[in-house]
Amino acid sequence: MFTQFRTTAVAVIGAATAVTLVGAPAVGNAVPAPGSTIYVAPHGTVSNDGSSCDQATFSSIQAAVTAAQAGSTVIVCYGTYTESVTVDKQLTLIGQGGPYIVADNQPYGIGIAASYTTVRGFEISNAHADESTGAPGDGIVTAGIVGGTPVPSDYDVIVDNESSSNDFISNNHSARNGIGINVTNDFGPPSTNDRISGNATNNNPGGCGIVLADHSGSGVSGIQVLGNTVRHNGLGTPSAPKASAGSGIIIAAGGPHGRVDGNIIRGNTLTGNGHAGVALHGHAKGPRFSKNQIIGNLIGKNNLRTDYKDKKSTGIYLGDAAKINIVVKSNMFRSNYYGIFTAGPVHVHQLKTNTYAHVKVHHKHIKKYAG
Repeated sequence: MFTQFRTTAVAVIGAATAVTLVGAPAVGNAVPAPGSTIYVAPHGTVSNDGSSCDQATFSSIQAAVTAAQAGSTVIVCYGTYTESVTVDKQLTLIGQGGPYIVADNQPYGIGIAASYTTVRGFEISNAHADESTGAPGDGIVTAGIVGGTPVPSDYDVIVDNESSSNDFISNNHSARNGIGINVTNDFGPPSTNDRISGNATNNNPGGCGIVLADHSGSGVSGIQVLGNTVRHNGLGTPSAPKASAGSGIIIAAGGPHGRVDGNIIRGNTLTGNGHAGVALHGHAKGPRFSKNQIIGNLIGKNNLRTDYKDKKSTGIYLGDAAKINIVVKSNMFRSNYYGIFTAGPVHVHQLKTNTYAHVKVHHKHIKKYAG
């Protein structure tokens, strides 16, 4: 049963969260000019000229982000960075050679608190969820803590990153579990027009790979989730086998006025997740899920920890207490008992365009949903 977001997810970062983000600006670094390119490398030092990875003047990503002016590009060179990064102005943050952010004991790896920001080419792990502070333990989240207050963003581009092994709370009843990439609106403003493409969100044990969730009622819309690899999320660990399960990609709304609409999930590879490869959950009759499309995805065996009234492996699970219409077309399902499982007044368009291999039941429907 889907429980991660029945109260809050990213919003629990809140003002009450006591978090220290590592990486204060290095003393002696000149303030970069607007629109400039700044280099970060593990060996960076203020005595370098800042013209390349070899000449990087910063050794901390957060220090470079803090020093940069809006519109600049921060290039993070290959290496390991033990820190959490909050992007609080419009920047292009590029990883060169696959730099590795280890967010030990931090609430997220990268928090995007400025709209129109691009984050590309990072490996992120070990963000830590903490029930006492509400830290979510997410790899990348479209919000960040600025001055002790959570600040959301939209129109972001998150591409070619790898988010894995981000932590979760072992309490089975917790509503705040680790997520690979989290797009939500828990701070009030809507989350719109973000593009999540070419990422790998794998092995996040206590939550979903990618989340589109509305909890404030302002909406999550126009999100494009394209060409990502989403595997082995929400499976728990031997030390916490009953932790909340998670889907590969989840569409969800928690309140009576929730709205997650006009989103496209296309060309992703989804397999081995605790719930379905793609799941939709609408627990109340109020939320709206119009004009969502699930197109051309490769969906292997999922729902390994089962879902509401669905105890078999399942590619796509769509459950809603209210009537919805959704396009599910041109997907390839492999090695599931159910290809598509629908619960409640859910109408699926273009079912006949999907293909199946080693799938026993192409479409299973039950009349009621109360997940």
